[in-house]
Amino acid sequence: MNKKSVLILIGQKGSGKSFIGTLFEKNFGIKFIRVENWAKRIKKERAVDNEEYLKQVFEEIEKGIRNCLNETDKLVFESTGLTKYFDRMIQNLNQDFKVTTIGVYADGTTCLERVKSRDQDIHINVSDNEVLMINDKVRERNFETDFSIINENKLEKELINEIAKIVRTIGM
Repeated sequence: MNKKSVLILIGQKGSGKSFIGTLFEKNFGIKFIRVENWAKRIKKERAVDNEEYLKQVFEEIEKGIRNCLNETDKLVFESTGLTKYFDRMIQNLNQDFKVTTIGVYADGTTCLERVKSRDQDIHINVSDNEVLMINDKVRERNFETDFSIINENKLEKELINEIAKIVRTIGM
């Protein structure tokens, strides 16, 4: 079995997946891959729920993750985890790597406020209505994850302690 590990942070837009990903890298040396950059590059003028775009995004993410794993043994990336293309990507990655999923949760109002106030240069720009629609779908899907982090009103140190427990549990 390949000892390379993939951690996937799954949650609503604005739940704090990117922030938590940076904590993995900064505090535990687990490379954080900002896959949204790949999605932005191929989006063009298509809607965020365009089927061909979604298929292409997850193919690109899988290819990029595999390429990154040529240079590192462990990495973390984030997703809302919504589509059949995400499911297919996880299934494919599971064949070759140890995949661990981590749900990141925050209140819907908090998520929307975070999306409005974050750096739009590093995220795909979506309207408030699109954020609400995507986040409703994420809550409805309720993807079952291996671990969860509630990212509400916590100090960075508290989040780091939660991440440390996950890292120890999975033996990284």
